[in-house]
Amino acid sequence: MSRALWRQKRRGFTLIELLVVIAIIAILIALLVPAVQKVRAAAARTQCTNNLKQIGLALHSYHDANKVLPVGQFNDDNRNWGWGAAILPYIDQGPLYTALTATMSAGNPGSNTGFLIFVQGSGQNIYPGNWGVGTGSNSDTYNNSGIVNTSAGRGAATAALAVYQCPADLWPAKTSSGYGKTNYLANMGSDTSGGNWASWTNPNGGTMNGPLVQSNDNTHVWAFTLLQITDGTSNTAAVGEVTWNASGSGYYTQQSQNSFPIWAGGNPNQQGQGHQHNYFRIMDVAYPLNLKTTANADRCFGSNHDGGANFVFCDATVHFISNSVSAANYRAMGTRIVGDQVDMSGF
Repeated sequence: MSRALWRQKRRGFTLIELLVVIAIIAILIALLVPAVQKVRAAAARTQCTNNLKQIGLALHSYHDANKVLPVGQFNDDNRNWGWGAAILPYIDQGPLYTALTATMSAGNPGSNTGFLIFVQGSGQNIYPGNWGVGTGSNSDTYNNSGIVNTSAGRGAATAALAVYQCPADLWPAKTSSGYGKTNYLANMGSDTSGGNWASWTNPNGGTMNGPLVQSNDNTHVWAFTLLQITDGTSNTAAVGEVTWNASGSGYYTQQSQNSFPIWAGGNPNQQGQGHQHNYFRIMDVAYPLNLKTTANADRCFGSNHDGGANFVFCDATVHFISNSVSAANYRAMGTRIVGDQVDMSGF
């Protein structure tokens, strides 16, 4: 064999050399994939934190403008619109808010297809006053025309808003009926029924001890000022993360794409009294963070982040609460009433 042919032959890889290269590439990929996943998870958690920060600041802006936090959700009136709709002007969604309220009619409140979100006055019992509704009345007087749907408010509820969606979540951006989802629900407080939620059929602002509550009971409309959060705004969670679970109840499982929470208000499939966990969650012993099985999972906060979930507190600060948080401390963070000892060290 000539020297030229021998050199040409030596230009190729042997089988062993090729296998070694493939093995090295496989090892590098195995090392790289977890690192990329960690970066993505960290970015998703950061974006989620930013979303909740915007929500917390929006709640404060609403309070500054109206001297009270928004009604958490109307239970069987006002189309079940909730706090997520109330703060739209303060999360750069002014045009959507305008569209939502454009169909309201002051002259004929009973025919409203929008909603009344502004309430006047302060104190525990807040009555709508800017539509000619007197003290002692409630939203039944001016709008009992149905629930959130895809046409009310010029279809406002169909908007998929990034500020209400955690990038780590597994649900699609909209339900199968076209409603924009939310991964953030209000904290209604602890289970004041003493651990027997099933018997607590009609909780409202008079029984809930969280900062954003269900209204009304056909006598009162409840909303609270920041001063009424006597446990301290820095000690009380306002809004937390929610995500899929495997409870099998059909409310929020990933497979039940028409039933997971929507930002506009109570879920159209399970609206009204007795279904508060469609727009609220509970912080208590029987409803631990990130419970993903059993029927109680539908009433628990949770996320698709590793190790815990993000919450925005009533002072607009965002904290990542670990799954290992003590039951007593978790419950204490959920109530607006002074008396529970809250330990915020480490958060």
